[in-house]
Amino acid sequence: MKYKISTRICFIVFLLTILFSGKLLFAQPEEIIINHSKSFKNNRQAPVTFPHGLHMEKFECLDCHHRYENKKNVLDEAELEEGNPAAQCSGCHNLKKTCDLQKAFHRQCLNCHVNNRKSGEKSGPRMCIGCHEKSGSSLHGLGSILKKE
Repeated sequence: MKYKISTRICFIVFLLTILFSGKLLFAQPEEIIINHSKSFKNNRQAPVTFPHGLHMEKFECLDCHHRYENKKNVLDEAELEEGNPAAQCSGCHNLKKTCDLQKAFHRQCLNCHVNNRKSGEKSGPRMCIGCHEKSGSSLHGLGSILKKE
């Protein structure tokens, strides 16, 4: 009887360990500071505090992260770990081509925000100050916009 209980406890502990280690392994930051001011020569805007966690609640990873080959997104979600260039826009949108990186940010974010607004969905900011807050303060106010209903 003792052996049977010990086996169950060990099995439960094992499952819990796997469950929580997986959560930690794939954990992503709630907010990401996007600051490429050294790369953008004519940059007059403040850095962006991007609410990554709020976007993760509503969208799939590959809705934003991409690597296209023959017009198909071939990026593997397993590549999207912190520190991997595939997880960062600047990993592919070369910082030497600042216009390309800047356009990539604006196209990705603004297109989605504008299209959500047009379709009657709640939308993120569409004006510069909505993302590039002068004080550098966080975009916590987006919570009500992005949370699933």
